[in-house]
Amino acid sequence: MEPAPTSDPQKRLALFHGKTCVVETRDSKTYVGRCSRFENEQLIMVDLDQLEGDFNRPEVVQYLDAALDQGHWPRTKKVFIPKADITQMDLLVNTPWRNRAS
Repeated sequence: MEPAPTSDPQKRLALFHGKTCVVETRDSKTYVGRCSRFENEQLIMVDLDQLEGDFNRPEVVQYLDAALDQGHWPRTKKVFIPKADITQMDLLVNTPWRNRAS
């Protein structure tokens, strides 16, 4: 019997490491970039862009759709995101915003 999938992004890091991911946080920020690692209970992302708003904001959805089609536009070299602030994390190609957009 296989173990149940976990929602803990740190335990799923092998799926995300080095790949383009999208991360939504409690403070209504969305990050798009490469996942590096977890260190001191923080996710380290590199070569990323940060958006104001979550997956329900039309501007964020438009940006993510464009990033999926054309690639994201890295404006920040590195960011540390507290693990406790992550509300959703997935690969960009899995389009997690489409599951929640109304």
